[in-house]
Amino acid sequence: MPQDIAPNAVLTCAMRRLAHRFSGGFRSMYFPGAIAAVQGEAPLLDAEIPAANGVATARALARMYGAIANGGEIDGIRFLSRELVTGLTRNRRQVLPDRNLLVPLNFHLGYHGMPIGNVMPGFGHVGLGGSIGWTDPETGVAFALVHNRLLSPLVMTDHAGFVGIYHLIRQAAAQARKRGYQPVTPFGAPYSEPGAAAG
Repeated sequence: MPQDIAPNAVLTCAMRRLAHRFSGGFRSMYFPGAIAAVQGEAPLLDAEIPAANGVATARALARMYGAIANGGEIDGIRFLSRELVTGLTRNRRQVLPDRNLLVPLNFHLGYHGMPIGNVMPGFGHVGLGGSIGWTDPETGVAFALVHNRLLSPLVMTDHAGFVGIYHLIRQAAAQARKRGYQPVTPFGAPYSEPGAAAG
């Protein structure tokens, strides 16, 4: 926020009024406590806020979207009804300008698609801090990107990287379907209790 550069009561008051007057995007993001929110302070993350402040691992978020990508089921367990999945996946072509983000998006039941042709087929959601969950029901693929920060100058870099990785993920999934899946039980580095620091 501009007033954080040089704390000044007059500047704080003026910036808040300007933000509310000129732009839906500024108005939606400029509220008391916004700094604490984007810095990821614990009270925000601990709060139970419907449709906001979701905290998840990439694996858990991708698994949630996997239910949509696979007709409502994961590993033979039904999480979503077929009717709900059908409702989420149809009528996704209409693109309208978003009044907050100021870019065209096709929001539908809380999810949006990419407004740029067929760059990222499917749909998902980008959260406040830039974490993304995405599903492509046509290919049965779902994946997620999460990070340990909220808003930062790197959010746009994260999103650009996500678009680039998307194509590679779809290619890998198609190859795995052809060759057959190989389960990877241990995933990532194992956790170990840190020892005493030397010195």
